[in-house]
Amino acid sequence: MEGGSFGRVVNQWIDFIPVAVCCVAAFIDLRTREIPDSLWISLLLFIPIRLWFLTPEIVIWHLFAGGLVALALGCFVAFGDRFGGGDVKLFAAVGAWYGIYAVASIAMWCAIAGLILAVIALLRGKKDFAYGPAIAAAVAVHWFAPDLLAQIGGWA
Repeated sequence: MEGGSFGRVVNQWIDFIPVAVCCVAAFIDLRTREIPDSLWISLLLFIPIRLWFLTPEIVIWHLFAGGLVALALGCFVAFGDRFGGGDVKLFAAVGAWYGIYAVASIAMWCAIAGLILAVIALLRGKKDFAYGPAIAAAVAVHWFAPDLLAQIGGWA
């Protein structure tokens, strides 16, 4: 299905879908402190389109495993009262989109962005903050440079 540079451009923009969805979620989360179910559901509904264009590169069980691991990790973080239900579901959908091998990297970028947001909230005298922007930042970094964490750590 892929046709040279056109195929690469299509793939890059298809992989931009979670960035766009997470940015919308971040905006809504900042305003309302909730992430609508329609956003993470729409991301899951776009996965077949991704599979259509990227089938040779994707192993389907990696997507299922990524979603389950991200869901478990999100639930674990939610017990610490940092993630809300919308954050957990959005993070799980992102894990299902990118697959098992991306979950750790995205979680790390999410933690780094969350730390920055926590410091900002603390400086503003707030005890909590919307975590949607941290998820959006993590997904944007992963989209822009999926192997950046490995490069920083010297693994690549």
